[in-house]
Amino acid sequence: MSRAKVIEFSEKIPKLAEWSKQFRYRSAVPRITLANPTIAAKGIQKIELPNVENMTAVEIYPGLGVWTKAMKDIGFKRVITLEPQHMYFTWLESMSKGLSGLEVLKKDGYDWEAYNELKDPKYIGALENKDWSQVHPDIFFTGTLPKGSRGEQLLAQFTTCIVNKMAMHSLGRIQMAFWIPDTLYQKYVAPPKNHIRCKMSVIVEACAKVDLICTTAPDDMYPSSLYHLISIVPYEKSQITAQWDVFEYVLKHLFVMQKRPLKHMVKTLGPGADIILGRLSFDPNILIGEMTAAQLNEVTIKFDQWPLRPRVLFEDASVFN
Repeated sequence: MSRAKVIEFSEKIPKLAEWSKQFRYRSAVPRITLANPTIAAKGIQKIELPNVENMTAVEIYPGLGVWTKAMKDIGFKRVITLEPQHMYFTWLESMSKGLSGLEVLKKDGYDWEAYNELKDPKYIGALENKDWSQVHPDIFFTGTLPKGSRGEQLLAQFTTCIVNKMAMHSLGRIQMAFWIPDTLYQKYVAPPKNHIRCKMSVIVEACAKVDLICTTAPDDMYPSSLYHLISIVPYEKSQITAQWDVFEYVLKHLFVMQKRPLKHMVKTLGPGADIILGRLSFDPNILIGEMTAAQLNEVTIKFDQWPLRPRVLFEDASVFN
């Protein structure tokens, strides 16, 4: 029998060696997980959420459930946690027996169908609030993102969902908080002129306020890794006012070469597209990597207004995959 079924969670988090052995999955290294209850408690307190006793948290990739328990300890009414990995799921099920208001679902936060299923009234469907003049008072979306391309794709897609009011954000203007690896954090918040600025950085600049809440020490994560907890609060109105598919097209083409000036890169949008340069409110000699989200939005609007722009923009719409 797995020790995950018999150890009382509230009494003991496994040591690193125990975790590595007990949670190994098909001979692979277990997915990274938060392992220090102290920093979890510090993090959830520093976010300063109002009226947590009325809130439902939706959590992805809980792993050992350290962040899960911190949310319950601070008074969340309900925590719905999605864990696809069998050994972690078993551990969390055992933990849930001693915590009222905790529901463990064997689902993967990477699977977009999971978010459709969450809209069932028995989960969070009944909490829909489409008034974007206020942050949703009853739903909090959180989790620990895995390292690598999967975590980056998820964060990019969650951010895009703010702009398009999709997935979790189809239910309202929902505050998010994620534990993310250092390399992803640096890309996510990279401002204009930063050499690691990317399409994702532009979109988050346009649609959300991002705050660094806290940073892990070496032993806070299994395996040891530098992670940051960030709070993401969507703006009431995004700076992206252009049609999303056109903005996506412009961003994809311009960001191929960030060190080139706009006056050169605009030609990649279509033959004759440089005609829009004289219609901009800023200097077209600006380098692509120095442009703000608002400037890129303006380029998109002028491009979209150009009668001769290409009408078929994508053969494959999965630009951020």
